[in-house]
Amino acid sequence: MPRPDHRAAEALTEALRDARRSAGFTGAGLADALGSGWAQPKVSKIESGRQVPSAADIQAWAEATGVDPEKFVALHARARHEVSALREARRSAGGVEGRQEAYAIAESAAQVLASVHPSMVPDLVQTPDYARALLALAGAGGGDADPEEASSAIASRLRRSAVLYEPGRSITILLGEAALRHLIGSPSIMRAQIEHIGRLATSTRATIGIVPFESVPVLLRHGWDQRDKIVTVETTAGDLEVADPAEVARYERWTRLLLEHALVGQEAADRCAEILERREDRHRPGGATP
Repeated sequence: MPRPDHRAAEALTEALRDARRSAGFTGAGLADALGSGWAQPKVSKIESGRQVPSAADIQAWAEATGVDPEKFVALHARARHEVSALREARRSAGGVEGRQEAYAIAESAAQVLASVHPSMVPDLVQTPDYARALLALAGAGGGDADPEEASSAIASRLRRSAVLYEPGRSITILLGEAALRHLIGSPSIMRAQIEHIGRLATSTRATIGIVPFESVPVLLRHGWDQRDKIVTVETTAGDLEVADPAEVARYERWTRLLLEHALVGQEAADRCAEILERREDRHRPGGATP
């Protein structure tokens, strides 16, 4: 059943998908027919709700599939209104703190959790200082981090990590080795964060893995979080929620593939120790250079 805040958006994506199929196009075939500026991934993003199409996109889609564009216009207008209203509701709900509380509710109800991030430490395994440094970076980049709510948001994030120790769930946390190499905050913050990952890898019910530099099976342009059959991609413009079964299955395949190549358990802890040792070597007189 469509969620109340996504009804028009889901109706629009369904109408666009039906038009494509009725016209006999695959996603790639429609992209070819639409011409310059189009590719199969864009078609997929629009149909899965990850990208809200522009008015020009709607017009081109209608022409390519032989559908009266008026069939899409009203749905498109309502979908864009939904997006604006949802963003405003999230801001009113408490910015980053409200978002953390929403994540906590979703995670407490989920049986399957997966968090995959190639270049930063996922929320559920962050230390307080690392989380605070990330929020500071978000603010410097024009994000929605507010110093007055940072402490509350960090506390909410830490409460979420309790799920790692709860029975009855399948939890997979994967991070790229780059996440442990980037300097976030300060060397001491990174040391504590890397040590934390090393401890968690061997002490929780979750599967925590590090995808090493020497074994990257797929190029990832972004990270994601999965809670049962909903995948969330966090962007600077807001969260994109993926619910289309085919798209969710794709993220699940990527998670399995990355897990096959990841260092888990004691191997993950050992890699954390190696990274820490190399960091110390670089800061010793006569040590290796970065």
